[in-house]
Amino acid sequence: MALPDIAPLIAKEFVPVKLDFDRASGAKEIEKRFTDKEQGLPWFAFVDPAAERALATSTGPKGNVGFPWQPHEVAHFKTMLEAGKRHLTDADIATLVKSLEDFRKKEEGK
Repeated sequence: MALPDIAPLIAKEFVPVKLDFDRASGAKEIEKRFTDKEQGLPWFAFVDPAAERALATSTGPKGNVGFPWQPHEVAHFKTMLEAGKRHLTDADIATLVKSLEDFRKKEEGK
């Protein structure tokens, strides 16, 4: 998601905040504000502007999607984007989803 053509789309909507569960004091407590059980890493949430509630989390119907790779994980990520969007267009979301699908194809082709 840090790719030059993808990062600006993410920045239209989200402010990425990374928590280091091993070294950051209070990181696990922040996770507990948005989910009731440990999810494994990576785990992420799209939260409202006040960071009071999760609009969507990476916990999908089949568990934590972490880095969306499998088709059902990418589909859940798309659902998350749609749940959290205020500035992203449908075309932006399609570009983000396609970037994940293209990355997987590229990696599997190596």
